[in-house]
Amino acid sequence: MKKIVFALLAVALVCQPADAQFLKKLFKKKKAKTEKLASPKTDGIDDAVQTAMADIATLDDNTNNRNAFMGIPLGIKGARFEKLLLEKGFAERKAEGKQTAKSYIYDGEVYGARATVSLAVSDQTDRVYAVDVTDETIYNSEKDVKARFLQVKQELQKVYGMGYVDNQGEAYTIQTRLGTVNLHYERGSLTSSYSLGFALDDAKAYKMAYSEMEEKEYEATPRKIENGLAAACNHTDLVGLGVLLFQNRTVKGAQATLKSYDYTLGKATAKVVPATFAMDGYQSTASLTRRKQTVTVITLTATDDVAAVCKDLKTYGFLSDDQKTWRQGKMTAVVATDKVGRVVLTLR
Repeated sequence: MKKIVFALLAVALVCQPADAQFLKKLFKKKKAKTEKLASPKTDGIDDAVQTAMADIATLDDNTNNRNAFMGIPLGIKGARFEKLLLEKGFAERKAEGKQTAKSYIYDGEVYGARATVSLAVSDQTDRVYAVDVTDETIYNSEKDVKARFLQVKQELQKVYGMGYVDNQGEAYTIQTRLGTVNLHYERGSLTSSYSLGFALDDAKAYKMAYSEMEEKEYEATPRKIENGLAAACNHTDLVGLGVLLFQNRTVKGAQATLKSYDYTLGKATAKVVPATFAMDGYQSTASLTRRKQTVTVITLTATDDVAAVCKDLKTYGFLSDDQKTWRQGKMTAVVATDKVGRVVLTLR
């Protein structure tokens, strides 16, 4: 969700000078639940029968099958989640000052490093719909944070499967039929240090909690749920990739950018630089028109969602009168669909 920007992530826009710059999305955690708004509703969900990431192919109905954190299913009550988390060695962080409700913040070790774990808990049902994990370590260089990023990425892939590069390389998103995981790092606004963390949600619990969120324009729209499964992933960071390719318009620079997005390079010709990406049912191709060693036109064709691509263009600072032709500085982007319904994004 850019995307998802997920349950515990919101999108903020920061203007940057020069045409090669653009509006970047930054991750911002939601406030911890410290104020009790109302008594929780009875929803008929039995915590005891919720399973943690069972094989979806083995179940006729995945209603009780949940995305999970460290083997603990999301979508259960906060108190039960806390109990299971404490049994794994985490310690509750005691809040300072008087509060009217629990903050659901814990300290412990995640993938080999000390981390803070925060739960997003629905005010209406008291159910955990998302988890945010932040490394306690502040990284002094981009090299250091990228090394940790790669380590955590590999650990997440072992648990949740393959995903896609997101937010122009500063994030990695894994969107399964049960929920979404987003790993990200960011530079401090006034320092040269970096922080890293990841957030995950349960698609069913997130959809239930979405109605109570106040700033929905900063939230990912819930996916459609059928038989307990969310719709398959149909959107990646096409716009972010396109902008990076525009900024790196030498053939070598473009090829390096495509590889950083996990695209497989094809054989370059005198006129075109090709590449492909596939993830489960999602497919994307890049065709870069070249003039000698310079890329002149960038064409990305994917089994993507037109509305989501247009939303990303707007987030990245592009403006449009017709939702087809978009402009930002010297960049022009055109959004169309081909004969088989694939999205075609062209930048020049």
